[in-house]
Amino acid sequence: MKKYLFILPVLFLTVQLLQAQDFAKVSPSVIDFESAASRSVNWIDYDNDNDLDLFITTGKQGGDDNLLYRNDNGIFVRIYDQPIVNDSLPSDGSSWGDFNNDGLPDLCVVNWYNKPALLYTNNGGGNFTFKSASPVTNQNGYSETCTWGDYDNDGLIDLFITNSAGTNHRNYLYRNTGNGNFLRVDTGIVVSEIGRSRGANWVDIDNDRDLDLFVCREINQNEYLYRNNGNGYFTKITDSPLTTNAGESWSGSWGDYDNDGDLDVFVTNSGNQNNFLYRNEGDFNFTKITNDPIVSEPGYNAVSGWGDYDNDGDLDMFITQAYVGPSFTQKAVNKLYKNLLMESGSASFQKITAGEIVSDSGYSYGFAWGDYDNDGDLDVAVANTFDENQKNALYKNELSNGNKWISITCKGTSTNRSAIGTKVRVKATINGNSVWQLQEVDGQSGYCGQNLMLHFGLGNTTVIDSIKVEWPAGGDQYFTKVTVNQSVTIIENGTLISVGENTIEQPQDFKLHQNFPNPFNPSTVINYELTSFSNVELKVYDILGNEVETLVNDLKQPGIHSVSFNGSSYPSGVYYYRLDVRNSEGVASSSESKKMIMLK
Repeated sequence: MKKYLFILPVLFLTVQLLQAQDFAKVSPSVIDFESAASRSVNWIDYDNDNDLDLFITTGKQGGDDNLLYRNDNGIFVRIYDQPIVNDSLPSDGSSWGDFNNDGLPDLCVVNWYNKPALLYTNNGGGNFTFKSASPVTNQNGYSETCTWGDYDNDGLIDLFITNSAGTNHRNYLYRNTGNGNFLRVDTGIVVSEIGRSRGANWVDIDNDRDLDLFVCREINQNEYLYRNNGNGYFTKITDSPLTTNAGESWSGSWGDYDNDGDLDVFVTNSGNQNNFLYRNEGDFNFTKITNDPIVSEPGYNAVSGWGDYDNDGDLDMFITQAYVGPSFTQKAVNKLYKNLLMESGSASFQKITAGEIVSDSGYSYGFAWGDYDNDGDLDVAVANTFDENQKNALYKNELSNGNKWISITCKGTSTNRSAIGTKVRVKATINGNSVWQLQEVDGQSGYCGQNLMLHFGLGNTTVIDSIKVEWPAGGDQYFTKVTVNQSVTIIENGTLISVGENTIEQPQDFKLHQNFPNPFNPSTVINYELTSFSNVELKVYDILGNEVETLVNDLKQPGIHSVSFNGSSYPSGVYYYRLDVRNSEGVASSSESKKMIMLK
């Protein structure tokens, strides 16, 4: 029998509000129902139903089960009956990525205390299988985190794992050979060096469409930086500010905080040290920023992550705190910094001091930004671990400033299906200025944090001027005059499909409903409403953007209309249906799309 734990928001959910705070702690909720020694946080739509589910690892020395919460329209249900939450090991980092390119995100979890990593395939329908025979799961380690990235650009994501103890403290690299198989790479600079490593990022630093590698190292060692030369070979960079400023470094987070078109990096340092911020000047040249509040306050800094929580068009920063002092008995509070770029015209940061998100004390490890309630702003889930027995936390974004936004999910075809390494550039007019923003789909947003969905704040823009997608496999896609306040999926060599639910600024002449039942086998019904005589076109597409079937192509009268789709001749999987509407004169075109899932 399946076993679930859930909390109904109407009966039990209390949102605690403090004056002038931007976030409200959601408590009680299933997220903070029990205490644990939690480590990593991933927002991931593992069941492909258009909302972000939550996965949290736990790292107690004797072992513990990890945590999976399915998001049912903003209500979380804890899942108990899958192998990914029944491992009983001391887990640390985790990363999701579709390593077999079947359209479903798979999972790797790494463990400390000389335990092996765990690799799981996502079979659909909420079911997972443990890959017990994989080389990934047959190598013990003192592993801190893992991250997916297609370093050889063959369309298959590879896996990098860091280690901070054990024999020689070497890191691990596994090359994806296809069909769900991996080969451990035993030669080369990225696996031959000795050192205590923490966070790691696959990131295209120099905009050449291959993934370079950045590794944070603790015990006051210099960071590792490896330039990808193509064909699976790397050169170690030693003469950069990134590799000559030793610290107790845990987490690296890459983001274009100054909106100049390249990815900068923020590095956290524990041990009561200041953090590091490096501005990317191009061609692997960096400038260390020393005169800003974000790098001027010492702390026991753990995990970092960029996110535009106020939707004003620039990236803000959240930093967790853990393990204060030699005895680890003094609690700490986390830190939030607001980017003032769009307000002041220059990139600088202001520390936010009001609200539970920066006043709740304890030890926090991993965290991730994610819009779990699909209301257009970024919320925060935090893994807590004080005394190895602290409740986790979920903070809902309560900042209602009217700023616009767009969330983008990329699906590769020639590029790996999770589109890891893909860069998305969004151009919009904000406060009268034309602004380009850049984000990259990452296997890790910081040490022990991840979200494959990209979220852009757009300030007071009325329409997105253009979106440019740069695929690692080569080729760019452009979309112009894109509607704000929606979630979209962009398919490589395909189209842009709106999949937002109750988030789009809807036109007044039609409404498209979610199909029912969903998932379905093999038939489902789609309803739509018209307020005037309209030319209607309703089509079904597969996950690659290929047209599957035209259900309606006709002039329709006002009212509610129903149409059936029979998928008996098509395979199981994710499909989209799109409604295009023009008035009886053939003008005023508008459209909307939704996702549906067929399970046979």
